[in-house]
Amino acid sequence: MFELVPYAFLTITVALLVDRFLGEPPNALHPVVWMGRAISSLDKRISRGHPRRERLLGAVMALAVMLSFSFLSLLLMALVRDALGLVAWAIVGGVILKTMFAMSAMGKHTEPVRKALLAGDLEMGRRKAAMMVSRDVSELDRGHVISCAAESAAENTVDSIFSPLFYFGLLGLPAAVAYRASNTLDAMVGYLNDKYRHVGWFSAKLDDCTNFVMARAAVPFVLLALMVMGKDWRAGWSASKRYHDQTLSPNKGWHMSAFAGGLGIRFEKVGWYVMGDGPLPSDPEVLRDTIKVMTLASYLFVFAAVVPLYLLVGVEVQLFVENLLLGSIGV
Repeated sequence: MFELVPYAFLTITVALLVDRFLGEPPNALHPVVWMGRAISSLDKRISRGHPRRERLLGAVMALAVMLSFSFLSLLLMALVRDALGLVAWAIVGGVILKTMFAMSAMGKHTEPVRKALLAGDLEMGRRKAAMMVSRDVSELDRGHVISCAAESAAENTVDSIFSPLFYFGLLGLPAAVAYRASNTLDAMVGYLNDKYRHVGWFSAKLDDCTNFVMARAAVPFVLLALMVMGKDWRAGWSASKRYHDQTLSPNKGWHMSAFAGGLGIRFEKVGWYVMGDGPLPSDPEVLRDTIKVMTLASYLFVFAAVVPLYLLVGVEVQLFVENLLLGSIGV
């Protein structure tokens, strides 16, 4: 086990450095974009009108996408290790792992909203916020624009960072890929509308299940980040306990309300939920504070949980399955 430690560290280090200094790859090279295209292509082939059939085919679609991309990542990593050795294996793994989580990207998404609102351009702020959320922002006032952008960053702390890294730590890179495929499926077809109500049912339920643990486990790290930053972590914990059931999702309210409470503000999606006892945010700098809490909580999670978990469990599981695959194909 100990001989793998340097390579496991290298994988995680490469992933963090690429995220910090290079960010997301172009769409043409991004595995999550490829997942989206595969989902879209398969979804178009599912005819509507028969709910039971839609659910069955929706489940088959979800499993096919998850297993295909997970298998391809496993095969690539096994072949790289066999042909080029453990150093190349660790570096390639780190690059792929980075595409499975998005830490620095959230700051890049919220910054244009912050700058537009600081300049007094509400309409531009709305347009930039519309790139982050699915709700109609055309009539939102300044406070609700700030709120929706901060909500998106807070929500994605689990979906885009904690969960994929947790599954990587637990079962290795193919598990992180499978999780990202599942989350992408939920984002694309997991809607409660006529088109996706049945096709996306399995994807939506699976996403609820895969995020259940991390949505709750993320809260202590968010609170710790608030404490380190001198924010009111007690208010964050109080808000998490009080408002965690405000969203339709059984998961998102836990960590989102911790952000709102700790930052002393209120998250509000009109007609859907309210989280936090503070006022609706009026200062766009709340967005920068949200990103700081998200980033610090994520790094705390990586070093306190992901690194030891991967060193003790995930890397061993990944190499074991890679060896099985190489043996099965006679390599």
